[in-house]
Amino acid sequence: MALEGTLKDFSLADIFQLIGLQRKTGVLTLRAKDDTVTVTFLDGKVVGADSLSHRLENRLGHVLIRSELLTQDQLNRALEIQKETLQRLGFILVHYGIISVDALKQALQLQIMQIVFRLFRWKDGDYHFSQETTIEYDRDYVVPVTAESILMEGARMIDEWPIIEKRIRSYDMVFRKKLTDQEIVVVGAEDADEIDFDGSDSTNMRRRRQIISDKIRISREEKVIYDLVDGTTSVREVMELSKFSEFDTAKALYELLTRDLIEEVRGSAAAEVLAQAAPLDETDVAETPVPLPLVAVLALLAIVSLATSFRNPLNSLNPLGAAQRSSSVEETRKAISIQRIGQIGEAVEAFNLVNGHLPARLQELTPVYISPSLLHDPWGHAYKYLQQPQRYLVIGFTPDEKPDTDLFLSHMIESGSPSAAASKPVTGGIQLLD
Repeated sequence: MALEGTLKDFSLADIFQLIGLQRKTGVLTLRAKDDTVTVTFLDGKVVGADSLSHRLENRLGHVLIRSELLTQDQLNRALEIQKETLQRLGFILVHYGIISVDALKQALQLQIMQIVFRLFRWKDGDYHFSQETTIEYDRDYVVPVTAESILMEGARMIDEWPIIEKRIRSYDMVFRKKLTDQEIVVVGAEDADEIDFDGSDSTNMRRRRQIISDKIRISREEKVIYDLVDGTTSVREVMELSKFSEFDTAKALYELLTRDLIEEVRGSAAAEVLAQAAPLDETDVAETPVPLPLVAVLALLAIVSLATSFRNPLNSLNPLGAAQRSSSVEETRKAISIQRIGQIGEAVEAFNLVNGHLPARLQELTPVYISPSLLHDPWGHAYKYLQQPQRYLVIGFTPDEKPDTDLFLSHMIESGSPSAAASKPVTGGIQLLD
């Protein structure tokens, strides 16, 4: 019997429970208006997940940078090796000793679970399960997760998301810290009440609790999110910058908001922030082309950068480089910008595949091929786009809105073929589409 239908008729929890109980092996495909997600099962356990809008391979490097296990330079070099060898990114990073096997397992598990848990928020969509005799997955790096454990966590999210969404109404919201005279301290599990064997509190613990009671106590997760709130960073960007899942990040923001430690940016400040993330007017693109000399300079700088790079692809992939990791927020935002340019490139090529020509401006890609919010970098600058009949360029900028040669993508479309597979990278500091 084929397992297919709509989520209105058969809930995601029911689907997972059925596949888990019957220990099925195969691929569950779910389609909604804005995304298509595939979940891979082996004997009723989840061993893989991928999303059309959140490609697992593209986001693996991003989550490793967020976790401070990888630098942007190391990721760029690994991507170059990936293009030459067609090996998986995770295998390359482990093979050359940049990250440990355990670190890769944790990163992959986080990404897979984020994709799966995001499905529990879907209110509509079609599903189809294709049963297979065997499936391929990263057996060395992925630990199978039972459907029962996913359902338990999913049920918790289903219960709490509606409460969180009453305060966190949109991922475009911006929060800032509220002034307080009290000191904020991080309280972990070791700060829980300690009882002596005779059942009485120790003297040291009584004193310690009295000191802490005069301060604002928050969890480690809440402190990480609190530090990212700066009055300009949106909820979406906080989620990208944090090391936690979307749900855990939103929950931390909700707790901070409920405890009156942060507040929404309103009035002129909010308008200014939202204006940075608003789609460009048609005249912004049509009447402000990038001067050709600028394109030539960018291309020249990119070529020089490539020509002077180390000949040995492993030079920037070594344990010594890992010891010099940077936890800079700006570096993480640059990584996010690189990812967004890659997504723009994928959207441009998909548009070309369907329509037989390149879009005249990036706004033509929304909302079918890409979300409007992805047309701006994490600093709020609109990406510059140039197109000719057989070629297009996407240019990113530094925080002070200067062209960045590391954020430069140029692709040539082969004559007579609109296929994305026929495109060739020409020059640029990033190449993420192949």
